[in-house]
Amino acid sequence: MKDVLNLMPAAILRRQLIRRRTVQWCAVLAVVLSTLWVANRFEVRKYRTLRQQLEAIAREGVPAQNMLREITTMRKQVNDLQYHEVVAHELEEQRQVLPVLGLVSQAARWSKGRLRVTDLRAGELQTVEAPTDGGKAHTGVTGVTLVGVALDSPTVAEFLEALVASRLFGDVKLIKSNEQKTGDFAMYDYEVHCDL
Repeated sequence: MKDVLNLMPAAILRRQLIRRRTVQWCAVLAVVLSTLWVANRFEVRKYRTLRQQLEAIAREGVPAQNMLREITTMRKQVNDLQYHEVVAHELEEQRQVLPVLGLVSQAARWSKGRLRVTDLRAGELQTVEAPTDGGKAHTGVTGVTLVGVALDSPTVAEFLEALVASRLFGDVKLIKSNEQKTGDFAMYDYEVHCDL
């Protein structure tokens, strides 16, 4: 049984009901939006913290990246220098041949056309052996063999004296000297070995 009688018109009752439901739903919606806003703020704060950590790690990694870049550049420079060193050693070994050729040419020129060098073997000048006992690399059997023709024996002797006087060779040896007669002329074949 009802103690209270509601004499209000139905339209007002409907409006009150709608207002009450609206307030209830607005309260629920406000709670949901507040919860979402708090969660969003938490995620934003977490994102900012992670971004700051990432920036700190990136700043810490910059010196390592620079060092890695420098190491790569230095390795390339070391490889280039090793290549240049190999080329320089080859040129240094080949350079020994040039003074020998100049000296032989000058000594033969002193004979005033009475002596001619027909063969010069200097292949051993460029033979390089590995370093021994931590020392420097040294050339193997270093020597020059000269073969040629002269008009007479004293010219060959003068040629040998010029080679000895140059002090480029440690030892100059006359290996052979043969007289070859062709018609009325006598020619002397000779072979000289010079050790550096």
